[in-house]
Amino acid sequence: MSSQTVTTRTTVIKTSGTTTSSSQVATGTVNTEYIKTLPAVLRIIQILSCLVSFICIFAADVFCSYKARRGYWGFCAIAGLLSSLIFYLLHLFWVPVKNSQLPWRLIEFAEQALWAFFFVIGAPLVATGGCGSLLNKTYAGHIIGTILAFVALAAFIIGALLALLAWKGTGFSTRGS
Repeated sequence: MSSQTVTTRTTVIKTSGTTTSSSQVATGTVNTEYIKTLPAVLRIIQILSCLVSFICIFAADVFCSYKARRGYWGFCAIAGLLSSLIFYLLHLFWVPVKNSQLPWRLIEFAEQALWAFFFVIGAPLVATGGCGSLLNKTYAGHIIGTILAFVALAAFIIGALLALLAWKGTGFSTRGS
């Protein structure tokens, strides 16, 4: 495995002159420091809760006449899962560090906020879309899927807040984002 190094430069202009500092960030093939951060843990929670919720909701099939609600949730769960997986892999392979000309923190905030908005609509639709009795075994899968839909919603809201704080410069550093 070859190790690459990315050199970043920061220029600070003061009234008395210009100060230039440089720092080196060692970048291997995988960003192991990102895996340990709160935004990475939130991404994993988003991925797993979307996946398991999707499986539970579609396996339960208790929506009776509410097929559109299940279809909307299917879109939210799979698209949110893919979006989170893509951003997780981008951070894992140092893409934001290597392509620093893009406003990655703003892009990540927009992505998290968009999915938080979709899940604010989708999670209550899933919660109110079931029919059947609590004794029905397939209804238990619907309940678990609904709980995980709200877990994903909370993870996207927290992720959006952390991305907003990182964009404003007052939040968590993901070392490589």
